[in-house]
Amino acid sequence: MNKTWILSDQNPEAESVLLSGGIPPIAAKVLAARGIDSISEAKDFLNTDISIIEDPNRLPDIDAACSRIRKALDNGERIAVFGDYDVDGLTAVCLVVKWLRKKEADCIYYIPNRVEEGYGLNVDALEQLAQKGVSLVITVDLGITAIEEALWAKQNGLGLIITDHHKCRDDLPEACAVVNPRRADSEYSFKYLSGVGVAFMLVLAYEGFENIEPMMTEYSDLVALGTISDMMPMIKTNRALVHRGIQEINRGNRVGLKALVRESASENAEVNTGIIGFSIAPRLNAAGRMGYANDELELLLTDDPQAAQRLTEKVCELNRERQKTENDTYHEVVEYYEENIRNTDKDEGPILICNDTWHPGVIGIIASRLSERYARPAFLISLKDGVGRGSVRSFYGVNILTIMQKVSHLFETWGGHEYAAGFTIPEENIPALSELLKNVSCELETPHINIDTVLDGDMLTENTISDINTLEPFGPHNAMPAFLIRNMEIKDIIPLGWGNSLRLKVAIEGKDYPAFYFGGHRDRPDMCCGDIVDAVCKLEGDRSRGESFLRIVLLDIRLEKEANKKLRIELELFNRLKTGKDITRKEAVSLMPKKSEFVALLRHIHRNSDSSGSVRAMIGSMLRTVSREENIELSYARFLVCFEALAEKNRLTYSLENDQIEVKLLEGCPTNLNTSKILMRLRELSEN
Repeated sequence: MNKTWILSDQNPEAESVLLSGGIPPIAAKVLAARGIDSISEAKDFLNTDISIIEDPNRLPDIDAACSRIRKALDNGERIAVFGDYDVDGLTAVCLVVKWLRKKEADCIYYIPNRVEEGYGLNVDALEQLAQKGVSLVITVDLGITAIEEALWAKQNGLGLIITDHHKCRDDLPEACAVVNPRRADSEYSFKYLSGVGVAFMLVLAYEGFENIEPMMTEYSDLVALGTISDMMPMIKTNRALVHRGIQEINRGNRVGLKALVRESASENAEVNTGIIGFSIAPRLNAAGRMGYANDELELLLTDDPQAAQRLTEKVCELNRERQKTENDTYHEVVEYYEENIRNTDKDEGPILICNDTWHPGVIGIIASRLSERYARPAFLISLKDGVGRGSVRSFYGVNILTIMQKVSHLFETWGGHEYAAGFTIPEENIPALSELLKNVSCELETPHINIDTVLDGDMLTENTISDINTLEPFGPHNAMPAFLIRNMEIKDIIPLGWGNSLRLKVAIEGKDYPAFYFGGHRDRPDMCCGDIVDAVCKLEGDRSRGESFLRIVLLDIRLEKEANKKLRIELELFNRLKTGKDITRKEAVSLMPKKSEFVALLRHIHRNSDSSGSVRAMIGSMLRTVSREENIELSYARFLVCFEALAEKNRLTYSLENDQIEVKLLEGCPTNLNTSKILMRLRELSEN
């Protein structure tokens, strides 16, 4: 997908002011580009001291929640902590369970099975807990929309405290307490706590705000995990919570988390938001996605190193299983979309696809990949026993909750955030949902990448990463900086894993750097070895054999301007020839391929085709590769004439769409290509 690059307005004056105040050079460039132009504003934004954390006693119903918990502890009641199966929910469950058990409470937990039960409170689960002698349920990271479930609890004498951070609706559940900073009557000014953040504030309010320091030592690692995983805005209170939490993670005092870090990060790596977001959290999430959230929770709860290692190995194995399931299902979904929806009357509005064989734990990730690929919101539904469990992912500028509100009468349950949500729906309501979604207006922003600033090669020094880390912790509202680096040479490309990512060697001003292109399928980016590109990227630090080094993470690339111009001109010329439009004699002469070009092209296809004889690649990078491999002059248009002539003579088939070519070799005897229609027309035009 082509994305618009939006370079932020640069502010050299603000940059100078920030430099004079001790802000490192690259951090100063980024902050200035983001509109911060004074030392005081920069220091306020970067502040991570716990003194900025707001008193939790300002949260709504916090006193009632603490009073009900105190009563339960005093009376020896059995308490159940009921939480979501994602990392935010599970860290919240772990935090509250750990805290209650320290108080010698009779405490159990309940995590709904993602596959069997889906998201949220449900009456069957509450009934099971009541039968086990539970008299108080504390929810974490869910419950704000559980009107019917709360009513059942009240009617059956089951105490219920709801703690949640999701958007509230007009009606709140009837419960002993509903603690949510987003309530309309909330006096708590910071509205962006995670689910585990709200759970921590409940514990902190009970213990007393003056005891924040020991509470941060004990629990901030869990708060950091959940807050980063749930992609909460990394500003103000969240910066303080996450900054301290990362420090505690690196101290390694939580046995299970220490074992998981050992498996998730390179040796001696210092954990940061990137390692949590892209290595630790996906492994933890995998257990919940595959229906084994209790293993994930026990890993966080255990104090036994041997149990921690065993559970870590199981969680990592589940993550590998999740990756394979996700990859297989993604290709199945894409194939279905291309064959049954694309360019039909169904190809309107958000994408909606359902299936009764998909694992419900992976459809959220697939919906995200689908929305990115086809530039629109995606609804995916896994069907079982007449009920669909769905995941929705947004695309640039679309508020998913606004769309879902318009069709909410069709759902049994639904909820989530602006860009990611879930729902359950009776199977018989899916056709109606499909029809309504066709009429939903999706006012999409143009797909784009925001770039903070341009970096020259001389700014890539041993201090680069420490400069950037001044801005940590990263997350929404404080994204890891995106840099534009011009004239980067691609020196090597190696596919990784399932073929979804690439490892590269690149050169900037003559110096080599390792690079990665996550999600950059081998056959999709328009790049090949030898290309000179402009690249939007992030910069990370890494360690190997005891040495620190800079690593580049590519976000998007473009051929340098003149090379891209040549590609566009020649594709347009070939299209004129193929569609029978007029071309000049000079153009016809330039389009006549040589025998060496046919040979080079066929040799490349044979070398790179899969077992079925097929090759798929971006047309530009394929033809530049052929030209460099065979040391022949590059002409995109002549190579395309070769494809057309070979296709006419049944030596191959090819399709070209959105600059991507797919070629399949056909078995057959050598043939006289000179009698192909396209070559005969070129000869005729050349001789006139």
